[in-house]
Amino acid sequence: MTGLDRRTVLGSIGTGVLGATAGCLEFFESDDPRRRFEADELAPILAMDRPEIKRPAPVQPNESSVGEAIVRLDELIDVVPEPLEADDVPNEAVRDEIDRTHEIARARRDALEDSSDRFHALQRSVVARRYAGEAAVAIEAVRDERTLEDVESERDDVRTRIENRRAAVDHVGDDVQRTLLLEHCLESELEIAEWWLDNRPRDGTSGTFAVGSIGGVVERARAAVSFAEELERRHEERLEDERSFESRFETALERSLDAIEEANVPNDSTEPTDLVDAEVSETIAERVLLEGEIAVVNASEQTTDAATNDETSTALWYACAFERDRRALETIRERIEDGAHRSLETADDARTVRESALESAADVPFEPEESSLGGDHLADGYEQLGLVDSRIRGAIDDGWRTELFSEYADYVVIGAQLEALPEAIVVLEDRLEA
Repeated sequence: MTGLDRRTVLGSIGTGVLGATAGCLEFFESDDPRRRFEADELAPILAMDRPEIKRPAPVQPNESSVGEAIVRLDELIDVVPEPLEADDVPNEAVRDEIDRTHEIARARRDALEDSSDRFHALQRSVVARRYAGEAAVAIEAVRDERTLEDVESERDDVRTRIENRRAAVDHVGDDVQRTLLLEHCLESELEIAEWWLDNRPRDGTSGTFAVGSIGGVVERARAAVSFAEELERRHEERLEDERSFESRFETALERSLDAIEEANVPNDSTEPTDLVDAEVSETIAERVLLEGEIAVVNASEQTTDAATNDETSTALWYACAFERDRRALETIRERIEDGAHRSLETADDARTVRESALESAADVPFEPEESSLGGDHLADGYEQLGLVDSRIRGAIDDGWRTELFSEYADYVVIGAQLEALPEAIVVLEDRLEA
């Protein structure tokens, strides 16, 4: 791997998605082509059923709040005529884009009916409202009913609402882990909304496209604020033994940041092959080490970034991930030194590591439906496995040939993380109780 390859990989960290670089780069410079698998060889990899697990809801919103969100979504969808004709939008490129965005909004509206509970329905409506808002505001711009100045002013207003909502987080509750998860959920939703506000429209976008793009992210931000306000209100209603966890959160975060500072976190000069006392260059083991290394760096940077942004609960969630991921990397390192992960010759090799990860998940002593650190991280592990599964399923459906290097490595890393999860939870619980 060249120094440029290495910097490119580590430059991608901070995304919060395992294997963010999967399929995007060639990590090894061997002249020998790697084994590529035909689509019809891949189905056995997914033979073992993966439970459909949803992240636990820290609190359920009222049914009326979900209904109001859906009404708002339907109103936005109804702004766009159906079918959309040239008389409505003369510019074909603009018409096609409005049509595309409107169709996404409708599909996401229909998908709300399959939500497992009110929490997930309300959360999913946030993203749906972005697409519906973009299409609706774009058609209003075509009709000269909305201008760039209008949506920019609305963006400024909703930024202020986000800042006020974030400042209202007070770490008050009656259960320390449920309170942490609630606040992590709210902080994350507001952070994502703010990111969209900062990054739309894309460079070079102008006219109706720009107005619609900003209108969509403004609508998403409004939905995120409403989501946060409703969950906080419901949280306050259910409190029976109200108390502040602020000092416990601050102490736990301080200890977590100290742990990261003292740890030997890899950096952009650390090659995967430097992590083991074994020759693994240009083998699948090197890719596994790289993915494990990226996960550790991701978690450390996400912890410190959240702490810098005063997102204490989010920082603690990622601090738990850091304790998990560094232990997982150590497990991976030891197994590779013992001879594991030297070749990927058959699809059965990928099936074996996937099934091992699922077995590790089944052995974790937490309930993924419970609003606890352990339950949420376990559900997150199942969610990550599902993302890898979806890549393989996509290759099957589209008839693609694939090397399976990234999928194999991700299954190994997720499995090791699940094994390490109970010990990481104990570490965070001790810090929160101190």
